[in-house]
Amino acid sequence: MTTSTTYPNGQTLTSTAVTQQAMQILIQNVTCGALGVNPPDYSQVKIDWPQEGQPFTPLPSVDGCFLACAIKDEDYSKVRDQVFSGTGLVTETWVYTRGWHIAWTLYGPNAVDRARQLHSATFMDWFNDLLSTSNLYPLSDPPNPTYIPEAWNAQWWPRSDFYLDLYEKVTETIQDGAVTSVEVSLNADDLGKVADFTVTKE
Repeated sequence: MTTSTTYPNGQTLTSTAVTQQAMQILIQNVTCGALGVNPPDYSQVKIDWPQEGQPFTPLPSVDGCFLACAIKDEDYSKVRDQVFSGTGLVTETWVYTRGWHIAWTLYGPNAVDRARQLHSATFMDWFNDLLSTSNLYPLSDPPNPTYIPEAWNAQWWPRSDFYLDLYEKVTETIQDGAVTSVEVSLNADDLGKVADFTVTKE
């Protein structure tokens, strides 16, 4: 899916960059698959944190998963390959890498085991193939999940965290008119202007 932005000068930038909302929906579906929730049940994997505060499952006997997708600053994202094509109407193409940080917070009695399921899924072909259709490529060997019980309402609640970093290949294009003619002036120190002509593209 591509998005486009039209600027005041009439130029239009077209980009393949995945939007925040699209990324969250994609990872939500991938997460359901990795946890064996088929068909997807979005009540078990949530992307919207409650307005009251940090994510939390109300009952200790219920498994729950929250995820967050955020852009990550990467050195690769600061370099853009540029290619120009066309003659009358010139197309400039930029290709660069964008970093994403995906974080899962899992609650419930099976939090640790479900985090392991997510970790194992990152090594499977279906997981990587599904992400590659959106030009997303997980970094290999993600860190192991961590077990971090959470204190709330004078009780300790099971919680496990897992994160994964991705690279996204982004392609952007913008079109602009090409120079069709240029004026050339030749000057000599003692004679002044000795020639003045225009070069026109055929």
